Amino acid sequence: MNLNIRTLKHILKTVSDYFQIDENSITSKSRRQEIVKARHLAMYFTKRLTNLTLESIGTHFGGKDHTTVLYACRIVSDMMETDRQFKTIVSELEERFEM
Repeated sequence: MNLNIRTLKHILKTVSDYFQIDENSITSKSRRQEIVKARHLAMYFTKRLTNLTLESIGTHFGGKDHTTVLYACRIVSDMMETDRQFKTIVSELEERFEM
């Protein structure tokens, strides 16, 4: 299995475990706020931790467009600057990825 895909699967599992939601929910079309937050974070970490293209990341997240991946990354970056609790979530997830 390709290292990027293995890393992607690890990211999905880590984020879904953190939020206690099903991995399939993250890649679904659900617009429930907690799932959208988890999806945005998973896309953000996939972009940071792999060298998958934006299009490839979007495909793995339920056929999303590459602009959706860029939007998710921008939302995460913006929220880290304005929401202390959200920044803590990102930090806790970062620690889980540094194994």
